[in-house]
Amino acid sequence: MNHALTLRVRTAATFAAPVLLAALLTSIGCGSDDTAPAPSAGGSAGAGASAGSAGASGTAGGAAGKAGASGQGGSSAGSAGAAGSGGQATGGAAGTAGAAGSAGTGGAPSGTWSMGYYASWEADDLPISEVEWSGMTHIAMSFYLPASGGSMSLLGGNPQVAADMITAAKAHQVKPIASIGGADSRPGFLGATASMDVFVDNLVGLLDAGYEGIDIDWEPMETSDEPLVIELANKIRAKRPAAIMTIPIGAINVNIPPSLAGYPAIAAVYDQLNIMSYGMAGAYSGWKSWHSSALYHTEASTPMSIDATVSLYLAAGVPAAKLGIGIGFYGLCYTPPVTGPAQELNGSTIPGSDGAMSYRNIVGSYSDANARQWDGLARVPYLSFAGAHGPLGCSFVSYDDEQSIEEKGTYVKAKGLGGVIQWEINEGYLPTAAPGQRNPLLTAIRDHVLQ
Repeated sequence: MNHALTLRVRTAATFAAPVLLAALLTSIGCGSDDTAPAPSAGGSAGAGASAGSAGASGTAGGAAGKAGASGQGGSSAGSAGAAGSGGQATGGAAGTAGAAGSAGTGGAPSGTWSMGYYASWEADDLPISEVEWSGMTHIAMSFYLPASGGSMSLLGGNPQVAADMITAAKAHQVKPIASIGGADSRPGFLGATASMDVFVDNLVGLLDAGYEGIDIDWEPMETSDEPLVIELANKIRAKRPAAIMTIPIGAINVNIPPSLAGYPAIAAVYDQLNIMSYGMAGAYSGWKSWHSSALYHTEASTPMSIDATVSLYLAAGVPAAKLGIGIGFYGLCYTPPVTGPAQELNGSTIPGSDGAMSYRNIVGSYSDANARQWDGLARVPYLSFAGAHGPLGCSFVSYDDEQSIEEKGTYVKAKGLGGVIQWEINEGYLPTAAPGQRNPLLTAIRDHVLQ
């Protein structure tokens, strides 16, 4: 699944030079609506998934075709072909948002990271003043869209949101990161890097405007793009050696694992390689129903899990300390007759995922204590209904909650991984909950990942 976007507002503030970038952020004082269903086996989740996710060349072809609209930010779309060969599934990342920012400062003494993606076009869904800073160490403003000539534009077109986020993040000892790209951003990156020096100067301009790092969400990232991804990091570091460099990478369909031979070289120049491990399911030919973010268990008909993906990246030579996993602040909805995981589809579809099935919407329209189940193999929860339930007529809802986040925190520590990302924190905010209870997923990340 990708870092997908279906925007209410697609206006953009376009930046052609570092001077203008800084000028648009002068207030810092430093020089989806519903998104289409995450193509679980074929889109990237979060910005810039890489060739590692979803399948060999990133095409979501096959009998099932692309699952869901291309969504933004997805990693290379992997093939969702017949025989359960599903493509890549990586969902957008997310961050921490909280009630009135009351949870104090972010950060983790152990050095473990938690980076939440903040959707610039959904600022009304999560005011900066409500961000739960204690659940993260980094927050990524998503997205600055690259374009030909090396220019960029901020989705939503409101640089004041970015300025306010930078100021608030630094006040809470959380590192603000500028995320570049997102779903289907590869053409923009290719156009921008054709004017590499101008593009790098504009990225450095973001750092001079107050960001402390750059997230390269190149989606899909083909093998032929890897040298450019490495060159970008090297050129940015040559101008700003202290810059934090991060990159989202794809979850892997074990039926069609891609070549990961180039990933050690990417890891050598990036501080974080974060797996977009959400939206890892789809109503594809040859697939059974599955979870959005299963921690364990893969079979030919349910070929994606966090543990399987992590194992492949580690075997390829990516250092554990530079590898992160993703936690989705959204879920998946299957229609009848499917009522749980690992069932034959028999005509079931996925009418909603990222956006429509935000954690906020799941809590408000689907949550039912009697419907909640726990998958002891995959180590994630789900909701099971005898018939169509809620606005989208769901009979099986897959999602993450506090219990599965605890499981993932334990996993990160046991494997010696670097941390977690979340796509996207705006979706996890519960505005009508009592103060201190409005960001339960971020609070769980604080308690079980960062502590």
